[in-house]
Amino acid sequence: MSYQIGVDLGATFTAAAVCRAGRAEVVRLGTRAAFLPSVAGVGPDGSLVLGELAESGNVVRQFTRRVGDDTPLRLGAVTVTAEALAANFVSHVVATVAARAGGAATRVALTHPAGWGQHRIASLRAALSAQGLGATVFLSAAQAAAQAHADRTPVSTGELVAVYDLGGTGLDAAVVRRLANGEFAPAGRPEELDPGGLDFDELVFEHVRTALGEQWAALDATDPAVLTGVARLRRECALAKEALSADTDVQVPVVLPGIDTRVRLARAEFEELIRPSVEETAATLVRAIGSAGVEPEEVTTVLLTGGSARIPLVTQVVSEILGRPVTVAADPKGDTAVGAALAVGGLEADVPAARPQSEPTRIALRAAPHEGENLPSPPRPPVPVGPPATEKPGPFGLRRSVAASAATFLALVVAGGIALGSHYFGPKDADADIDPAGTIESTERSDPTTPPSPTTTAPNSPQEPTETPRRRRTQEPQQTEQTEQTTSEPTETTTTTPPEPTPSEPPTTTAPSAPDGPEDTPAERSADPNQPGGDR
Repeated sequence: MSYQIGVDLGATFTAAAVCRAGRAEVVRLGTRAAFLPSVAGVGPDGSLVLGELAESGNVVRQFTRRVGDDTPLRLGAVTVTAEALAANFVSHVVATVAARAGGAATRVALTHPAGWGQHRIASLRAALSAQGLGATVFLSAAQAAAQAHADRTPVSTGELVAVYDLGGTGLDAAVVRRLANGEFAPAGRPEELDPGGLDFDELVFEHVRTALGEQWAALDATDPAVLTGVARLRRECALAKEALSADTDVQVPVVLPGIDTRVRLARAEFEELIRPSVEETAATLVRAIGSAGVEPEEVTTVLLTGGSARIPLVTQVVSEILGRPVTVAADPKGDTAVGAALAVGGLEADVPAARPQSEPTRIALRAAPHEGENLPSPPRPPVPVGPPATEKPGPFGLRRSVAASAATFLALVVAGGIALGSHYFGPKDADADIDPAGTIESTERSDPTTPPSPTTTAPNSPQEPTETPRRRRTQEPQQTEQTEQTTSEPTETTTTTPPEPTPSEPPTTTAPSAPDGPEDTPAERSADPNQPGGDR
């Protein structure tokens, strides 16, 4: 079965979850724990080592905080940018899940801090493209956490969720709003604060070191055994912090050269150490809610997530400062990855189905122009076109416009004499470049009857080729109306003799037909086989 994967690349730990058929669950990435340490190093052969195998030696931690910084990180003799390191880590997680799932995921989602800008996201996306993960879907950790919460507890459209994400390196506070499509969109301005789980670990470590007193001061800081013991002690302090979320006190084992003891730490002591930092994080959440234009009581849910959200003092202080109850995520360390997998799983379900092959695609066809035919001019804004004008038949069964044109021709011959007649019927050198397809011939020029108005003829300009009948079907209606008005009353026209052309000017030749006149109706075109431009 196909699946989608959500990756929460944290500063200290990385989690992953897979979504199948709308249900998501966390995937175990490490051999000792479900979450993989976000640590990178270089192996003996110079290759990149990630996760648990890179926890000792020359390593880089918290590289996600440097994404978007052009200054590269140094791993021994190797230099690499933070975004390239992050992209390699994501690729490693995706490959690990694919090996265990028996195939590659159809979609990949990756979370990022809510306060990231477009520069950081674009830098990481480019690095992911180099790893073959250019189609990765990005969403903020606040959106993903709210998505996981809404999968367990109904959240209506328009409701606000304030997300308090207290991770290893700091706090991300943001407000998101539920959309009609089930997704969450940012509302207001995200807020960030540096104190986080690692700072709490350091406070526990300082408590143990203070308890050792002179024994600690006597240690040799250059002794490899001391360095190894100190690294182990820091891990024990982190475990003690997590244990105090459920226990009232813990015993921190200390094994160093010349020292083998335990240091007791009560929950009350621990809470006293971290209270100032926790109060500062709660005030940061209040600012994030205010940036959304609402008061804390108007927020539907205050969701606490992240590795340090389980600390009882965190729940107590945030609830007191906001003056309302809060909700701790079901899995504070894994729910962000679950929400990312659910979000990308929903995208997979929303992919539109392909059009059935039985439904043909309709394509508008346009006949190619004949050889020598003038190509149409560039497209112009559409002009409303009315129905074709109709006329009553004139004498001899011809249309009045045709009869008027023929009469005008006869009147000009009589008034102008033989010279003018030869000018019209002789060789037309001036019209040599005019497309014959742009003139109307045959019956309209062979049957003169009545003298028409000279406005029914229009000279053809060499710079403006005569349009074809197909083009004249789209002429503006006001031109047709003007022609009809002029030609409908032939008795009021006055016959005039055109002046003789001067030698300095070329003779003006008038087309025998009226390109601006009304067009034949479909019935007339079908009746006259010599009429061009008919339907095909």
